[in-house]
Order: sequence, then C-alpha cells, then structure tokens
Amino acid sequence: MQVKKTYPSFSVLMSVYKSDDPNNLDIALTSIEKQTLEPSEIVLVEDGPISVDLEKVINKHKHNFTRKFKDIKLKTNKGLGNALKIGTKFVSTNWIARMDADDISVPKRFEMQLNEIIKNPELAVIGGQVREFAGDVQNIVGQRDVPLNENDIKRFIKWRSPFNHPTVMINKKILENVGGYIAYGNLEDYYLWSRMIASNKQVKNLADSLVLMRVDKGMYSRRGKFSNIKYFYSLRRFLKLKRIISFKEELVGDCIMTFNIISPASIRKFVYQKIIHKMRKRKN
Repeated sequence: MQVKKTYPSFSVLMSVYKSDDPNNLDIALTSIEKQTLEPSEIVLVEDGPISVDLEKVINKHKHNFTRKFKDIKLKTNKGLGNALKIGTKFVSTNWIARMDADDISVPKRFEMQLNEIIKNPELAVIGGQVREFAGDVQNIVGQRDVPLNENDIKRFIKWRSPFNHPTVMINKKILENVGGYIAYGNLEDYYLWSRMIASNKQVKNLADSLVLMRVDKGMYSRRGKFSNIKYFYSLRRFLKLKRIISFKEELVGDCIMTFNIISPASIRKFVYQKIIHKMRKRKN
C-alpha cells in the first residue's frame, strides 16, 4: 500500500492595485485553483482603492476557492514592498508562495517546490525559472533563467537579482528574521535576497519554469525608472558593507545601472531579451 506524502501547509501572497487588468487577475487566480496542491489560504492585498471590475473578480474567486481567502484592503497605494509587508502579517502558515496579479503558475508549481522543501526544510527561499509571454500565453518572447545552487546564486547576486520574485516560496520565520519585506523602490525583492544571503540563509532555484510571466510594452520602461537609482546605489553599498562585493564590483555595478537607467526603453528591451537572458541560458 502506497503511503500518501504529507506536504507542509502554505499560503499564496498577492497584491493588486487599480491599474491591474481584471482578466489577467482572473487568469492568475484560476492558475492557483488548478494547482495539483492547493494552498491553505490566499492572502490578497488591495494596494489602495481598486476598480469595480477587479472587485468582481476577487469576489468570484472568494466563492470559487475552497479554502480561506483573505482580502486585505489598504486605504492608499504605497507600493508592492509595503503591501507585501502588511500581507505577511495575515499569513497563518510558515511557507509563503509569491504570485503576481498578472502571471500564471504552471499546474505543478507548488508541488515541485514543496518536494524540494521536504528534502531540505532549512531552505529560506526556493524559486525557479520564468517564461515571458506577450498577449497570448502561447506567444513566448523570452525566458529569465536564474542560477540553481547556492554558490552560483551568491555570485549572481553581485550583479542582478538571483530569484524570479513571482516564482518564490519563502520561509516566513526566516523572512521575519531578516526584517521582512521593506519598501525599497522597485527593488524590494532584490534587497530581501541580499539580506538573506548576507545572513547565510540556505537558498535554491529549480531548473523548471514555474511561472509564465506576462510582459507588456511598459515593462522595460519601468525597469529604467530614474527614481530607482538611489535605491540601487544604496543596495550596492549594502552588498559592499556585507563583503558580498568588492569596491571595484560596486563601482562597475553602479556604472552599469546608470547606463541602464539613461538608456532608451528600446535598447533596454534588446539587451534584456537578446543578450542577458541568452547569456544566462548558455551558462545553465
């Protein structure tokens, strides 16, 4: 007789704001409900007032989802880092699966991650790869490959974020131990991974693509927001302080990011899709 495997309980943490597309949110939530392993709860943070159509989608899934659905309503929009910090307080499990409001988790995503967690319960973060699509889900336009093992992740973090944020499953106890999510421009996730690496927490990425990530025309413009540059310089200083990077690496990284910020979105898109993503794929 085959013994049924017991998996750790986990929650999905999401944030939605007024500019999100209701249809995309509907597809994202449906992809959670169609998982081979269902979460114990969905914790969704409304980051400020949202549209009637978004509320309709949320109410639909409150009814569809067979377990707890916690809908946290914030009075004002203060950004993803703040929303996730507040949402974490409402999570009742020790494992948190991140998900964005316009992406799609593959059906076995949570099962694959929890299988890895069972093998290594001391993990702080377990992420995976993403495939990027535009418009139709079959229209794959790119892939962001991140390193798999801890040593490669530590090398990668010197230059770029070593996790695809919408793919990760995080140990809540360790998350809170390193200070939790902190509002940090658009770099709240990169800053979190940096603190975990600096604290010698165990981390890993799966080789599998766990999430289909929706890309739009404004994606590469947002990556070049000038307001982010002060956070990036601050993050580089933190990495230098923790001896994760050298002074030379700090200086080179600052120059690269400055070029990234001032470059037109079209050039940024070409570099990300045609050079950086392909370089990472060849190394893997």
